[in-house]
Amino acid sequence: MNALSSRLKAIAVVALVFAAAGFGLLGVIFGLNALPFSVPFGAEIASYRPLDTVNALRDLRPIVALTAAFLVAAAFVLILNTGYCDRMLEILADVLLMVMAAIAGFLAGYWAFLRFAGYDNFISAPFLQAALICPVIVFVVSLVPPQRLRGSKLLQIAATVVFLLAGPALLIGFRP
Repeated sequence: MNALSSRLKAIAVVALVFAAAGFGLLGVIFGLNALPFSVPFGAEIASYRPLDTVNALRDLRPIVALTAAFLVAAAFVLILNTGYCDRMLEILADVLLMVMAAIAGFLAGYWAFLRFAGYDNFISAPFLQAALICPVIVFVVSLVPPQRLRGSKLLQIAATVVFLLAGPALLIGFRP
């Protein structure tokens, strides 16, 4: 199995595990709420509002900020030209992708459970489009090894400038 298929598999597994976890977590909360007897922290469980959690996770600003910072970090790594920093950027991309997959999976699990429970659809097509932009950017940038971008000075300078400008452009262009 190559690195690309391993990475895609890891992203899918994380998303699926967190979808199941989100579905299960909400199921446990609703189940505890439905019990005919009192449970510890019952009042807190009864007052839990799942859409507050959904709204917190649907706020894409932290993801956009981390993606923008990743792009600027990629520019710095191209300038620094060390194997350690190249590896650090690769790890950072994987961590960001796993976090993004976990959030997407968790929202999917909540969405499925809440739809079964009769709640309105809270995930729109524009949200999905916006939510896909950052993982795609991180994924695509991480596919190109920094050593390849350093192959020629002109390519290195161009990529550095693009990454340095893309970070702030992403922040400015993102409208929640």
